[in-house]
Amino acid sequence: MDLFWKTSAGVLIAAVLIIAIEKQEKDLALLLAMMVSAMAALVGLSFLMPVIAFLYELEELGDLQSGVLNILLKATGIALVSELGASICRDSGNTSLAQAVKLMGIMAMLSFSLPVLETLMELIQTILGEL
Repeated sequence: MDLFWKTSAGVLIAAVLIIAIEKQEKDLALLLAMMVSAMAALVGLSFLMPVIAFLYELEELGDLQSGVLNILLKATGIALVSELGASICRDSGNTSLAQAVKLMGIMAMLSFSLPVLETLMELIQTILGEL
């Protein structure tokens, strides 16, 4: 938890620095914001590693198909990356680009989730066939 507090403090210090720099060097401020966001995201990933390990354990216990969890994790990653990208675009004043990044993320998640939806449809057909 100590890493969380240190990272949060670093992000807040960077936010103040960005506000000070933004008046004179808008490009440098945006670059700093992107770098700090990327570093915070990497720290956030370290918090997710135990959760991912637990999910794989559940997958083994539940005897799930091996690809289902991978698909769900990829979809979650796409959502997080597209939200971060959209926030950076919005902060730089490009709201239309932010919306484009979010839409692209939604489309990519739907594309990755298609095998899960196909498996769900097969399950429903099996259940209806048994009635």
